Amino acid sequence: MKAKGSLASRFRILHRLRRRRRPEVRIARAYSAWVERESQNVAVLDAPRISVLLPVYNTPEPYLRATIASVLAQSFSNWELCIADDASTHPHVGQVLAEMATESRLRVVRLPENDGIAMATNAALALASGEFVALLDHDDLLAPHALAAVAAEIAEHADAAIVFSDEDQLVEGVRCRPYFKPGWNPDLMLSQNLVSHLGVYRKTLIDAIGGMRPAFEGSQDYDLALRATARVPAVQIRHIPKMLYHWRQHKNSFSAQRLDICASAARAALAEHVGNAARVAPNPDIPQWNRIVYNLPDPLPLVSLILPKGGNCPGDEGYSPLETVFGGAEGARGEVLVFLAGDLVPAREGWLQELVSQALRPEIGCVGPRLERPDGRVFNSGLTLHPEAIAHTLSPCSDHEDPGYLGHFLLARSVAAVASACLAVRRDVFEQAGGFDARAGAYADVDLCLRLAEQGLRCAWTPHARLRYRKLPHATEDLAGARYMRGRWGGMLASDPYSNPHLRVNKGKYVLF
Repeated sequence: MKAKGSLASRFRILHRLRRRRRPEVRIARAYSAWVERESQNVAVLDAPRISVLLPVYNTPEPYLRATIASVLAQSFSNWELCIADDASTHPHVGQVLAEMATESRLRVVRLPENDGIAMATNAALALASGEFVALLDHDDLLAPHALAAVAAEIAEHADAAIVFSDEDQLVEGVRCRPYFKPGWNPDLMLSQNLVSHLGVYRKTLIDAIGGMRPAFEGSQDYDLALRATARVPAVQIRHIPKMLYHWRQHKNSFSAQRLDICASAARAALAEHVGNAARVAPNPDIPQWNRIVYNLPDPLPLVSLILPKGGNCPGDEGYSPLETVFGGAEGARGEVLVFLAGDLVPAREGWLQELVSQALRPEIGCVGPRLERPDGRVFNSGLTLHPEAIAHTLSPCSDHEDPGYLGHFLLARSVAAVASACLAVRRDVFEQAGGFDARAGAYADVDLCLRLAEQGLRCAWTPHARLRYRKLPHATEDLAGARYMRGRWGGMLASDPYSNPHLRVNKGKYVLF
């Protein structure tokens, strides 16, 4: 019944790409100890009923019993389990479900013929009476505190429409391969199903978009999440940084057998989602993932490349019209301003087209590229906020092929800030914000990005624009700028919306704590 290939394939792909000391390896080694001290204490609240939707088809009996038992064991009691048997041919399925008939919170329907996971989920949805619905696959497990954590989030954020959590995998009964997700990240969602598990939706929202669509079988949950997240503002999409879902991996999983179908369905869903504004392409570094290529207007806008005096312009033979401005943005005439350090060279063709196409998106404030060391390793992959250091960037400690944690060096993402070593911004946005603030000193780029966030504009980081340093810049300490930033942005520096509280950046690496 399992048909959700994005995350399963993600781990297999990353396994092939791994090298010693890469982030998944470091975090995996620390994860078993983390599980031992993981807090499962959640206050059980009087919250709306949550209907758990469980489509079933020929599930191995031990897995089916374990899945249902994980719902029965919930510390939160205001739930119902809606099961749709998709015409299973194995007799034990009906026997197990008949045994459970004494539990008043179980609702079961058997479909007359096998229609697939999307239609079976819709049949389960038709049984639901809860205000919220949670998606559960027929061989996976909910953590005992999963629904309590969701209920607590809903109680705290009454307007929540979508709630999603962190997740890990079960391999031969062992919890492993954790995905400590960032907060809601619209750009990352276009590369991978960030919502995935545990995904919980307000039922009226799912009803409004028509439930799951069988045409997208293989990535039907991704299609559902794309349509649902497009309907609601970001503040109504809530992330719970807890491991609430355990995804069982075994050789008979649909995603393990039909990766091609999953990838094709995901791209079809994305193509519909972006419409005429862009095209969907395979990610050039990992083709099973996706890249969104945004359309440029005709004629192309003038771009001002702004360099320090004496700096060298990296150029881009594939883009014109251009002007080069030295010393600052004063007098720049371009519709898009691209601030550049003076010692960068292109590491991949088309870097400027990519930056400009991203910067022209109306919801975007600043855009930054992948900045590489002279040896090709990542030097800057977007900035993560920190209350003391102001901002960190992740960088690999192995080689230039390092995909980053769950592919984050290879996937376009929303980030808190990007560095002025290469920063693209529309000129009108830059001028309306008042430009860079000298009081922020060396952190003027972070300050600008945070001011734009206050105006509802987010920052994007793209690995599809790549520049490389000829020689790495020297790190400089700016105590006065740091004091200004802490005074101006103290609260925001302590809670980066695009990070996970269980991960910290230490010397350019994610560490689990």
